[in-house]
Amino acid sequence: MQVEEGHFYRSAGGDIWQAVSQSIVQFAANGDGDPDVIPFDVMPADKVNDVSGPLVEVRPMGWEEV
Repeated sequence: MQVEEGHFYRSAGGDIWQAVSQSIVQFAANGDGDPDVIPFDVMPADKVNDVSGPLVEVRPMGWEEV
C-alpha cells in the first residue's frame, strides 16, 4: 500500500496514523479517545492496512486556513 508522506489515515478501528514515507506510517492517536499514545510506533502501511482494516485518508478540520 502506498500512502502520501505527511498525510493522516484512519484505520477501521478509528486509530489515526500519519505517513512518514510512502510505505511507513506512525501511530498518532487512539480511536477510543484514550490519550495514552505509544510514541514512535512505526509500522509498514501494508501491515496496518491488513491487520486494522483499510486505511482511509482523513484531513483535520481547519487545514484549509493554514
